[in-house]
Amino acid sequence: MQLKRYTLASFILMILVAAAAYSVNSDSVSFDLLGMHFPNLPIAFWVVVPLIIMYIASLLHMGVYALVGNFKLRRLGKDHEKMIDSLRDSLLGTGERNYVYKSDAYKLMGKLIDNSLILPYETLRSIGNEKIDEALELMRDVKEKKKVDIKKFHLPAMASIVIQNNLNRLERGEIDADAVLSRPDSYGDVVCAKAFESYVKTASTGSILKFKRFFSKASLLDFVQRINAAENGIEISNDELVTLFNTLKLQGMDWLDLSEAMAKNMVPEQRIRLFEMLSENNDDAMEGYLYTLYDLQMNDAANEILNNTSHDEYQIFKAYRDLKKANRHYDIAIFLRRSCD
Repeated sequence: MQLKRYTLASFILMILVAAAAYSVNSDSVSFDLLGMHFPNLPIAFWVVVPLIIMYIASLLHMGVYALVGNFKLRRLGKDHEKMIDSLRDSLLGTGERNYVYKSDAYKLMGKLIDNSLILPYETLRSIGNEKIDEALELMRDVKEKKKVDIKKFHLPAMASIVIQNNLNRLERGEIDADAVLSRPDSYGDVVCAKAFESYVKTASTGSILKFKRFFSKASLLDFVQRINAAENGIEISNDELVTLFNTLKLQGMDWLDLSEAMAKNMVPEQRIRLFEMLSENNDDAMEGYLYTLYDLQMNDAANEILNNTSHDEYQIFKAYRDLKKANRHYDIAIFLRRSCD
């Protein structure tokens, strides 16, 4: 539209200049320039020729700049699309992002977004962009544990929202623990650990030990509680338990919790022998051994061990021993919990 106006104005100017020149001098003239002969034409025509040349040159000038401007707009448009994708990925928790921007206007903000995680307020429902609005809706649905079609977003398996969605699916029973644990690379450690928590409550010993790297303290306690249990019980030798415990990073209080969990169903003789074996090569396990002996009223055996330790070792157990000698009888579990608290 602007080009039409410019052309119309240019033609009007040419006509006015030609008319003015013709009114002043209506003669014709011919001449030679740079070895070229120009025919005999009215002077008014030759006056208008420079205007025609300038008009054509201005059109070429505007065309070049329009083409350059179009390239810039296309580059900005592509960068805008990349920015939208980066914002969506940042909302959905995609880990590695490295969008390359051509325009300076987007480079700074793009680098910042590529290295950020956006957590919008829950009140933000939409912003008018389809991709962003879909991401916001997905975030809400996953948080509310709704069933969603997440595959269309092509997110990596380790994206936080994918992990949460898989946890939701596991909770709803859409995927079972066996399927998750058999494909750890697809589901990741977080989902596998959650699946393992329920798996140890029902699976056989051999099946559980295949996935022992997913043991947490909570799942380990559930596991040992099943030893010799009347319902849904399992059997496992002390040698296997020692091997298992040696692969886990257990600390002082962990041994007490293990012994307390084993007390529910494990045969006392096996429990005593287990902690005796553990304490032979692990000083931290000695606390679990002492707890086991006192819990099973093996006071003399526990006292004998304490008598052969240095003065500053196992102070809590020595305090418990002294209380029993003074006929002050407390449950060992309650005594230790209160002392540690």
